[in-house]
Amino acid sequence: MPHLQHLVNVAVSVFPLSLVVFIYERALVPIYGSVPTNHLLDKILVPALVISAVQPFAFSLSQRAFISALLFAAAPNATYWVAIWSARNRDPLWGPAATHVVVLVPMVVSLSSFMVGSRRKASRILRMLSHSVQTVVIPLIALRITKKFWSQCTALNALSESFIFLVLSVVFLCLSITQMDISPAPTPKSSSKIQQRKSATSFTPLQTKFIILSLAAALSYTIYPKLYSPVLPHPLPQPYTHPSYPLQIHSSVQSTTGLIVVGQALTLSSDPDHPDNQMSHVRYLRAAHSFLGGVWMGPKVMTMEGVAPLHDSHNHRLGDSIYGVFTLQEAARLVNSTAKNEWENALVIGLGAGISATSFHRHNMSLTIVEIDPAVYDAARQWFGLPDPGPKNVYLEDARSWAAHKRASADAGVQGTLYDIVVHDCFSGGAVPEHIYTMEFWSDLKSTIHPEGVLVVNFVGHVKSEAMRMILYTLSKAFGQCRAFHDVGIADLSEDQYETEYINIVFFCTMSRSPLTFRNPTSEDFLGSPLRRYILSTLNAREINLNAVKEGITAEEEEKYILTDENNPLGRLQDAQGHYHWTLMRDVLPDIFWETY
Repeated sequence: MPHLQHLVNVAVSVFPLSLVVFIYERALVPIYGSVPTNHLLDKILVPALVISAVQPFAFSLSQRAFISALLFAAAPNATYWVAIWSARNRDPLWGPAATHVVVLVPMVVSLSSFMVGSRRKASRILRMLSHSVQTVVIPLIALRITKKFWSQCTALNALSESFIFLVLSVVFLCLSITQMDISPAPTPKSSSKIQQRKSATSFTPLQTKFIILSLAAALSYTIYPKLYSPVLPHPLPQPYTHPSYPLQIHSSVQSTTGLIVVGQALTLSSDPDHPDNQMSHVRYLRAAHSFLGGVWMGPKVMTMEGVAPLHDSHNHRLGDSIYGVFTLQEAARLVNSTAKNEWENALVIGLGAGISATSFHRHNMSLTIVEIDPAVYDAARQWFGLPDPGPKNVYLEDARSWAAHKRASADAGVQGTLYDIVVHDCFSGGAVPEHIYTMEFWSDLKSTIHPEGVLVVNFVGHVKSEAMRMILYTLSKAFGQCRAFHDVGIADLSEDQYETEYINIVFFCTMSRSPLTFRNPTSEDFLGSPLRRYILSTLNAREINLNAVKEGITAEEEEKYILTDENNPLGRLQDAQGHYHWTLMRDVLPDIFWETY
């Protein structure tokens, strides 16, 4: 029986423990991003589990459940406000760590204590096994459940972190009450008959617990709604205007890849020279703590040559992209070295705000979109003017499985559309999905690209870096020839800045045997956009010297830079830059923009 009880305790603890870790991470990522949030999380979880195994404080089951109930009741506001205050110190390493220690560790210690509830009654071997399970096995099980089970449980997307924490609080409060020891003291034989009659007419323990449960339920119904954090409801039922700051949130949805937010900065400062005014009248698409794109709005909408601006689905005028990188991707249409006389079909993998996709459509190209997150596609359609590519041209799935399916169909003799231009832009939050940068993926994707077509790949980082070399050597091996360009405001980027500047780097690659060259842009290429004229007209000055990236690498060493499914450290290398990316994003807009979602 002790063994059975111990297993029950472990099972009861692991399930809510994994849920708590998952929900806590989900609540923290919009403030800190995925890389800083997870950097020290595992290292902090293990000591928390060891503390629970040691049990420095002796509490009954009812007391432990009550403590857990209190911690979960405080979790919504504690997670939000501790993260907000620590983030304002601009430390993406120790800020999340401090939040973990203050908020997550007490919950983990409290929950994990249920795994050792029967420890004192068990044998010495069982105690040793219990300690081992808690310090090594349980963290692995909990994290696996967290990543595999809860992340695939789409029903949780409709539930807020506050709601889940408070439901857990109610559950443990009920458990605390049901486990209370309220047995009446035995009545001495010498007591009077009056005392015995009073004892006979008093409530039974079961009745008493039922009364306490009823009172707790009524109290919870009154108090718990006031314990929600300031986070907006997801999905947002209607646009939200901040009561004390020129900020609007048009949409906020918990989705496949995390929280997807469409926000808009209004007039941030009446002083045109104020730093904040540089980002006034911007509509942005945000995924967690990263921008997927944005456009100028209101008085900053400008066009040339009488070309009318785009409009969103609400008939609001839309200006140029706030980032030049998406316009730089459109330079694929300027490639004139292949045998293609005109560009007919475009494939965009990783939609973002749909800037380049919309441009290809405006140039009368047939457009196909592969985007893993439906909320991103919906946001681009509703708030950023993305036209409807047609129901058979939108694939809301992972690009790896999509490309593998297309390759299998081609191998079976069923050849689908061959794309003249393929844009691959899947950077978000300071990191990349490493599984769609390998030779195996590019091999599958090539089955969808015209032999004279152009592949465009966006990479973010330092020019002279291990990750950059891996992207360069892998793409060169897969496609034959590549050139790369940057979107830095000062077109001529010196090689000294290759090691210091964290920038967008756009690769253009082709399987064509002709040298990869670009024609000069014309007014038709600009679509009335001042940004397109600026970026495309300075294309030659934006080229990156790829020989500088290869400098010092021998022919024998090149192979180690080829990314495959078995040799793929790209994600780890990019994670190392996640902290820098977080700090960079904090400098783009004031803190309140990152704290309102």
